Amino acid sequence: MKGNQKQEKITLESLYSYLHESEEISKREFAEMRKKSDEGWKKIREKSDEEWKKIREDAEKRSEELKRELAETARVVRETSKAVGSIGNSNGEFAEEYFQSAFIKNPRLNGETYNKVRTNMKFEEFDDEYDIFLSNDKSITIIEVKYSVRKDDIGKLLQKAENFRKFLPRYSKRKLYLGIASLSFRKVTESKIMEQGIAVIKQVGDKMVVYDKNLKAF
Repeated sequence: MKGNQKQEKITLESLYSYLHESEEISKREFAEMRKKSDEGWKKIREKSDEEWKKIREDAEKRSEELKRELAETARVVRETSKAVGSIGNSNGEFAEEYFQSAFIKNPRLNGETYNKVRTNMKFEEFDDEYDIFLSNDKSITIIEVKYSVRKDDIGKLLQKAENFRKFLPRYSKRKLYLGIASLSFRKVTESKIMEQGIAVIKQVGDKMVVYDKNLKAF
């Protein structure tokens, strides 16, 4: 030994005491660390719960807003469709009234004069309706009236002619002619109508004009 310092004698008992004390300190430190860790995780969970709660509330709020917006959109669409349908019906009624009145005043087509003019004509044998039905002892003309003609209107009229021949044999000795009257024709559709041998009837100025050069009997 150096100087007057005495070296502490280490015994087995003191070693056990030291180890026990160190173990207790470690337990306390671990317990403190665990406590702080639990408190930290608790705060994180609480914060997360609050954030998720806010997210859910915002989502529910937005969902309600979307429901109201969709309901309003559906209402506007219904009202718009109703208005457009009313306009379409009004236009169709105007076209029918115009051409029906014109043929009542001047029942001529393909150089023939018809002594009977019927509008919205139906037969008991089948469900077809004819907007304008012209007849005399030799011929019958069926005229479909449209505000604006579409390509498939040609096929529908040809089907009506087929039904007429099929279900009304009493008219078999009379020639059957077809016509489409409209306030609006697309050039390509008008050409297809004429190619089928159907008369094109339109309004030009304040007069009704009939194009029946290529008219054929069905």
